[in-house]
Amino acid sequence: MREKERMLYACLGDSITSEQVTGIGTMVCRKLGMELLGNFAFGWATGSDWHDGEETLTPCCLEDLPNEFSPKNVLSNQVRRLLKAAEDKGRSPRVIYIAISTNDGARDWREESPVPLEDDTEQVCKKEYGALTRRSLGSALRWAVETLQRGCPGAEIFVASPLQACAPESDQAAVGREALLIKREIIRKISGFCGVNFVDSYYESGFTGEIARDHGHIHPDGEWAERIAEYVAAAIREKMSLSE
Repeated sequence: MREKERMLYACLGDSITSEQVTGIGTMVCRKLGMELLGNFAFGWATGSDWHDGEETLTPCCLEDLPNEFSPKNVLSNQVRRLLKAAEDKGRSPRVIYIAISTNDGARDWREESPVPLEDDTEQVCKKEYGALTRRSLGSALRWAVETLQRGCPGAEIFVASPLQACAPESDQAAVGREALLIKREIIRKISGFCGVNFVDSYYESGFTGEIARDHGHIHPDGEWAERIAEYVAAAIREKMSLSE
């Protein structure tokens, strides 16, 4: 008798999700007992495409990337890599987990941020799909979710808010409490608009700022990576059971 195919899983994100650093995205797959199509996350990835005014600085890129803060290392390119992997395999993922935004608001060598942080979801949700610029987290996330819905119509999509962190003063624009709460709200609203599952890792994972101080600061240590992966897997199982 032919063995039943396991459901496919894919994840997108930054260093907290990636194999390069913390690996939580792949741990979630293992805990769900699914087959990994790919962990497409990279360290230092941003949700929004890089831009300078109206000029987009992010090129399309399907290749693996180093762990670096660069215009190529963005969510839109992870979406493209996922869709290419699904096409090559001839199967689409049943579960797609997206956990990205930690680096939005981070600053590079310029005075201004290439990935500014602003809650423009009201304007973003009024646009047609083809008019989405991906120049803000809200626009980039909506584009990613709707592109995946079109390319993988059978997938259940789960989008997570960022974890709490214990960060130095220089990183407050990206991972300070105020910045993380802005991101959480953007992700919550875009998830609701797109009709996908919102996973509230900020408040519900157990990884508080106080715990982060002793367990990895921004990147959870091994103990807490496992705990967070179990929380995410449980949230996915619960929400899938309600929809099936």
